[in-house]
Amino acid sequence: MEIAQVYELIKFGITGGLGSITNLAIFYVLVDRLSFLPQAVSVLCFVIAGTQNFFINTVWTFKRPSPEKEKVNIHKWILFMSSSLVGLFVNIAVLTLLLHFFSFSLQTIPQLIGILSGMIFNFVLSKQFVFKVK
Repeated sequence: MEIAQVYELIKFGITGGLGSITNLAIFYVLVDRLSFLPQAVSVLCFVIAGTQNFFINTVWTFKRPSPEKEKVNIHKWILFMSSSLVGLFVNIAVLTLLLHFFSFSLQTIPQLIGILSGMIFNFVLSKQFVFKVK
């Protein structure tokens, strides 16, 4: 792995960390405080945090110098969110399995574990399909 790729992975991790904070804050309020269904809230959190991550990844993580400069557009957002569905699937599978087999005082904990489990899939797909250098 080249040094530039390592920096991108670190930036992606920071961006994902910010998205995770957004995700977990919304999840905590809606599930642990208001008792909404965890899997449904996880999908809502995915859309909100994913959109936030898309914008940060576009303008910072995978920022390209002109003339390859990345632009925020609906097509790229759809591609990003579509590729992120793999991470969402991993997230929800891990969340569901943990909630089924273990008892947690806060359901936000298995959500965090699910988010971390899906992150590597999201990085690879984002790098290869959404923000690839032409």
